[in-house]
Amino acid sequence: MKLTSEKGRQIREEYSGVKEKQICDERGLIQMGGNRTKIDGSDGTVNVSIKNFTGSSTQVHLTTQNHFIKVLNLDENSSKFIKMFCGNFLMDNNGKDRYHIPEIDGLYIDSFLTFLTENTIKVIDLIVRNGFDLNTIIYKNLKTNIVRDISYNEIINKVNKCEWVIKKGGIHLKNKNKKTYFHFQREGKSNKNNRYNVLWHIHSNLFIED
Repeated sequence: MKLTSEKGRQIREEYSGVKEKQICDERGLIQMGGNRTKIDGSDGTVNVSIKNFTGSSTQVHLTTQNHFIKVLNLDENSSKFIKMFCGNFLMDNNGKDRYHIPEIDGLYIDSFLTFLTENTIKVIDLIVRNGFDLNTIIYKNLKTNIVRDISYNEIINKVNKCEWVIKKGGIHLKNKNKKTYFHFQREGKSNKNNRYNVLWHIHSNLFIED
């Protein structure tokens, strides 16, 4: 069954409303949330983000190409990679509005990959906290009702031991067992207003893999 925009909106409201409030109530947290903060609940000392999973990953950060380039101060070659990979409605790559990684000049790929490797903590801090004083991420598997926590410091300790791996549709941050913790892709929705943004996912492996 195709997911309509209205159904998608209802699901997002349920996840950010009812399901997040349930966890906040269980933890004695005040629900916060909203699309302008990373903090979904707080007790005044501990600030948490709540991630509801139905599969192996879920969205953790979404932003425009220009903002992503600006906030990370990407150089010209890395910026070209982002723009080619995420695309735009005027781009025509043999009928496509973007380039997959194998189609992009290796100079641009290497530039962005080098940036990620040299700035892993900076990138993860952006997509996880985005300037907010976030202490903990709470993971809930909506199919099994398993709930796990991971602190921001634990995340940083884990990603310090990881490497960035290029795939056709994105770039993954993987641990020594080749399990993905985070990955980068373009948003890719049918609506051109939501099609070319920079999208990051967080994976359940982060909460269960050493």
